Amino acid sequence: MAHHLEIKKYRDVTLPAWNPDRLLVDALAERDRFLERYPQYREYQQQIDDMLDRAGSSENRMAVLALLMEAKLIEMHDQLKDLNRLLLALPQETKLMSSAKIGK
Repeated sequence: MAHHLEIKKYRDVTLPAWNPDRLLVDALAERDRFLERYPQYREYQQQIDDMLDRAGSSENRMAVLALLMEAKLIEMHDQLKDLNRLLLALPQETKLMSSAKIGK
């Protein structure tokens, strides 16, 4: 199950000066909207927040985020390998089923 966040691109628009506090407020609001739409992720978000709270410095927080993303990428890679294995096996099963029908 995949969920997508919208990333808005503005062309030929003059953006206001970079304001990290405003960006943080906007990002948290977007996260809250996401969790409203998909409440099943609230517990997972709470686990992430707890890990980040214990991380201490901003460098450690970034390291925690990097580790979480890496773990998820490894998990997705493993799932992709399983799917690939199943798809490669599919034609052989289809051939076996076809030949079994012909033999009957």
